[in-house]
Amino acid sequence: MNLLKRQKSIVDVIFMITLFGVFMLSALFVVLFGAKIYRRTAHDMSVNFNSRTALAYVTEKVHQHDRRGGVDITIKDGKPVLKLTQYINSDEYCTYLYEHRGYLKELTAKGDIDLVKSAGKEILKISDFTAQKENDSLYRFTITDDEGNETRFYVSLYSYTYGADEEGGDADE
Repeated sequence: MNLLKRQKSIVDVIFMITLFGVFMLSALFVVLFGAKIYRRTAHDMSVNFNSRTALAYVTEKVHQHDRRGGVDITIKDGKPVLKLTQYINSDEYCTYLYEHRGYLKELTAKGDIDLVKSAGKEILKISDFTAQKENDSLYRFTITDDEGNETRFYVSLYSYTYGADEEGGDADE
């Protein structure tokens, strides 16, 4: 009778150890699976942040300079440069947005000073920036991040659409 109790307790111990092992393996797989999902989600959020930030930044800059003659695209060193012009106390100032050495950069200077790409402020890490004028009131931009994800968007100028004058006000004023 004593031998029967002993075998029953060994079976109980083995069952408990096996059950504990199964539980630990299940917990490990859940943690590993959750870490993989978290890593993918964090990466996707980073890509989304970079593309949306670049899109919003360029769009806002264009809209800030939305007046006749305020937005133009020039070519410097074989690459497009977005040239945004404004007048302060009858002095012309130009803000340039461009890609240089893996960054979207911005430089503001007096209108008579040539663009020096290395002098610009780094805004966002990207690998490519293209700008193209579709017509007088529509521009197409493409920004490629450092991982090769491409964001293409269009920005419309209201000054051409609704007839604003040189200073950005309404033509009827």
